[in-house]
Amino acid sequence: MSTSKRYISLDISTNTGYAIFQDTTLIKYGIFSKKVRDYKADVKTYKDFPDCYPNNFLITVDAITSRCMKIIDTNNIDMVIIEHTEKGKQRLSQRLLEWIHLAIVRELTRRNTPFKYILVSDWRMVVKCYLKYWPKWQDWNKNVRKAKAKAIPTKTGMKLARIEGKRVSVMDQKKLSILIANQYYDLDLTDNNIADAINIGRAANELNMF
Repeated sequence: MSTSKRYISLDISTNTGYAIFQDTTLIKYGIFSKKVRDYKADVKTYKDFPDCYPNNFLITVDAITSRCMKIIDTNNIDMVIIEHTEKGKQRLSQRLLEWIHLAIVRELTRRNTPFKYILVSDWRMVVKCYLKYWPKWQDWNKNVRKAKAKAIPTKTGMKLARIEGKRVSVMDQKKLSILIANQYYDLDLTDNNIADAINIGRAANELNMF
């Protein structure tokens, strides 16, 4: 980049992770939450909608948009990088996410704040957030699955994998995102929403999106 730039990367949801960079330096990160009142995902007929729908969605949309704008304003952001939405499994959660994005994009446009979208596959490829790049964890997952297959079922019928007496689980992409962010920036994160935001910001810079 020819001039110094401060940018924010957003992993938008009801648990929005964000990361703020000064050029290549990560200077701040965090997460904020705003749940939907009386949220119900399993809607089979119109009778399943709560009486407060869709106003309960609008309240959450406005709250998340307002919080994002406040963070952008107080940190003198030059550019906003947003993870693009992907097709979700639940139609109502997908609707909520799309409404949040629409509200944020409209507000950024109204303010003439520069922003760009990045695909999930874009940032994961750059930071290598795919298990195919991590043979160590591929082997780990194989061992976990073997241990689970051999485990004695609990009273509820569950099989819990244990290796050397410790309960273990497979490495998935959420955990891998945390691992990558922690290793690259020497952090101690436990939240994948923050990790994703950090990895999104790093990828945007390495892709020269500014």
